[in-house]
Amino acid sequence: MTSSNEEFALLVDSVQDYAIFMLSPEGEIRSWNRGAARIMGYDAHEIVGQHFSRFYTEDDLAARKPWRELEIAAAEGRVEDEGWRIRKDGRRFWCNTVITALRSDSAELIGFAKVTRDLTERRNADELIRHSEEALRLLVQSVQEYAIFMLDPDGVVSTWNAGAHRIKGYTADEIIGRHFSTFYREDDLAAAKPERILEIARETGHVEDEGWRLRKDGSQFWANVVITSVFDDTGVLRGFAKVTRDMTERKHADEVRQSLLEQREARLQAEEEQRVTEAAYRAALETNRAKDEFLMTLSHELRTPITAILGWARLLPTVPSGSPMFADAVDAIGRSARLQAHLIDDVLDVSRIVAGKLRLSRETLDTAQLILGAIDAVHPTADARDISVTTDMSPDLGAIVADPTRMHQVLWNLLTNALKFTPKGGQVVVRARLVESSLLEIAIRDTGEGIDPAFLPHVFEAFRQEEGTLTRTHGGLGLGLSIVRYLVEAHGGSVRAESPGRNQGSTFTISLPVAGVQPESGARTTEPAAGDTTPLLLAGVQILIVDDDRDTREVIRAILRRAGAEVTAADSAAAALEHIRASKPDLLLTDIAMPSMDGYQLVREVRSLDIGSSLKIAALTAFPEGAGAAKQVGFDAYLRKPIDPAELIESLARVLG
Repeated sequence: MTSSNEEFALLVDSVQDYAIFMLSPEGEIRSWNRGAARIMGYDAHEIVGQHFSRFYTEDDLAARKPWRELEIAAAEGRVEDEGWRIRKDGRRFWCNTVITALRSDSAELIGFAKVTRDLTERRNADELIRHSEEALRLLVQSVQEYAIFMLDPDGVVSTWNAGAHRIKGYTADEIIGRHFSTFYREDDLAAAKPERILEIARETGHVEDEGWRLRKDGSQFWANVVITSVFDDTGVLRGFAKVTRDMTERKHADEVRQSLLEQREARLQAEEEQRVTEAAYRAALETNRAKDEFLMTLSHELRTPITAILGWARLLPTVPSGSPMFADAVDAIGRSARLQAHLIDDVLDVSRIVAGKLRLSRETLDTAQLILGAIDAVHPTADARDISVTTDMSPDLGAIVADPTRMHQVLWNLLTNALKFTPKGGQVVVRARLVESSLLEIAIRDTGEGIDPAFLPHVFEAFRQEEGTLTRTHGGLGLGLSIVRYLVEAHGGSVRAESPGRNQGSTFTISLPVAGVQPESGARTTEPAAGDTTPLLLAGVQILIVDDDRDTREVIRAILRRAGAEVTAADSAAAALEHIRASKPDLLLTDIAMPSMDGYQLVREVRSLDIGSSLKIAALTAFPEGAGAAKQVGFDAYLRKPIDPAELIESLARVLG
């Protein structure tokens, strides 16, 4: 059997995680266990008899640290230290060392026991945590846009960052140690708001609030405040983290928007109020970038159709009425007017498009004619810039089912975009193919300025443009391509942009399922056939038209007479009332905005007459009133200008039953 001493020596030698060895009174190594060999890298025969100072760094040796540790251990019985030591291969490691003095029964010093543990990994982890905490502290301290600071459990400020100094005006020395209620107004203090907020944060862990706060100089600012409870590992509340953002500009913008809404409602009551509201609206737009961009986009989207309308209207007097050009001009004016009306609805209701509430008509379209029609619309622009627009279309394109106005808008937007970024003398090619007989691909390629690869993922985002000279040179707000994406995806398709890089041109490709939107039974094609007749849906019906605009009265009278109605027109509400008392018509069709008495007042007057309860009344106006609100006023129908003749006749026929 082995003795107790032998067993203990065996135990010490087998320890792997600690270097355990004996030193002579002078510091020479007398024993060496396996842990020492693993940690220090020396075998026993290499190190026994050597002085233990060889494990110390040059700085420690210069400071005679090994000998001082032996002196302290001899005097006090033990010494503990953490620091860098050197392995056999010269690498440093961080360790914890304990040196214990060994004495005989007669108290004579016979040596030292030295235990060393490698703590390098722990130190690295501690250093990483320390650096992370320091980086976080510096990050928070340097933030300028947010006031970020800590409160103790009682609400006393304990830290203060640069953003807090900028927003609230106090330096750290001025505010640390004061209660955060310093920032609240007297009415909030009287209502004990600071205390209630901290109580909510204690109970729920988090509270968010908006309201007026005070700066050091006494001025007020509108603040968004988030207070979060901070608990330690044992669940004890250590304080609160408080983040405050100055939202005064947003508050003022919200107030401006609310004011605009109120002014817009008032504008409906009189022309003078309308003028005042529009002036206030334009002034407010200068401080509201998004709405300003919206109106600029509206102007851009309407430019092409109104150009066609004005151009053909000025040419018509010089064109013989029986010539093919005269008929083409009339058709072009009609198409452009319809497109303009659709574009107004599109741009003003873009939020509905984004929300997925887009409504599509369902018509069968000749694909080649659709493409050529869009190209015809941009030819004046292309010719003016000496840019050639060519086509490469396979002969088997056939027809697709889609919304003609929306698809025309998509192609026009892409073609206009290509022309805008293509220099004079450049080229635009429109290529159309059927892919596997079920997918139509239309690609528009230009030789223009191209797109930076870094910007390609953002090219279809609303209100996004590539930065730099490109923006200053070409302007625009970046809404056109986002509308293209919405419209194409609403047809079940997709659109993508490709470009090798700047000054290398770009290609926009539309992919549409040929089935697209399935046509309804009896759906009409894009253009009515020549010689179509208007059904006499209003035969024998007596209709009174009221509108202060002469041209509008005349065109509406012509449309309704073609449907068989007996039509009388009045240029004011007063004249209409006289006619109603004398003739008792079947239906009153009135405008809303008229001098002296508007459409709303007219309806109230008519409903008060004996005939008023049975007379059908419809509004035809450009004002964006809702059908529900119109019925509350007393209308049986509320029709929006401009309106298709067939739709007008059908709507009035429904009103009359």
